[in-house]
Amino acid sequence: MVDDPAAAAQDAKEARDRGADLVEFRIDGWYSGSDDPAQIPEIIKLVTASPLPCILTCRPVLEGGQYDGDDQARVSMFERLCAATGPSEHAPTYIDVELATYTRSENIKQKVNLAVDHPGQLRPVTTGLILSMHDFQSRPPDLFRRISQMTTEPACRVSKVAYRARSLRDNLELLDILLEAKAAGKPMIALGMGPFGMPSRVLSPKFDGFLTFASLRRSSSTAPGQPTIDELLELYRFRSIGSATRVYGVIGWPVDHSISPLVHNAGFESSGHDGVYLFLPIPAE
Repeated sequence: MVDDPAAAAQDAKEARDRGADLVEFRIDGWYSGSDDPAQIPEIIKLVTASPLPCILTCRPVLEGGQYDGDDQARVSMFERLCAATGPSEHAPTYIDVELATYTRSENIKQKVNLAVDHPGQLRPVTTGLILSMHDFQSRPPDLFRRISQMTTEPACRVSKVAYRARSLRDNLELLDILLEAKAAGKPMIALGMGPFGMPSRVLSPKFDGFLTFASLRRSSSTAPGQPTIDELLELYRFRSIGSATRVYGVIGWPVDHSISPLVHNAGFESSGHDGVYLFLPIPAE
């Protein structure tokens, strides 16, 4: 979460040094949506100086973020950033816009389409659009309708669904969504939030998920249940997970105090076994 652009730039460098491939700048806690002439140049500077390809996100309060300003101002800011043309400027690799925002009005949809690269675009724009939906309470009852809306939108480069997992069972559905998206050739992010959602985050590469998210430190996570980058890369050996990786786990409640993942994942690495060992929380009924 960006509270100070200079500190965020340093965090991006640290993320690169720890092994990240992509960095997300969440500016919704800092960007006011006003006509403050200093803010947009600061965001352009942050994106331009990024040591990694970046996603720019300004998440509204309605979808778990902190931005409570005007949608038009936020989308206009995206349009300005993605059309940066100065010789020392470059646009973000992706912007993340919520499906609910994108479909709220034709004017907003038109502005987003002007900001991103999509079929038929004549302007020299390279930024891709991530269309997303989030539910911090539970699984949305109209989940598949929303997925269909995102994946059939011509401007959408990547679709993202994230909802609070109610049990381990929700991970199976999320991973099935990734498989279906893979078969259809549609890049997809599908993640479970909260204590039951970790398997979907760790196993994303096994099911060809487009990416997963991790925080630099526990205090800076942007969603409940998000692992740190050290946990993802060192404890779970995320880079070694592929379609053939065997999945193991320790069952219990509570279970996150167990040292089994640390012991077994280290053992898998030492022996060359293609496996990953997870916490599998199952509460007593």
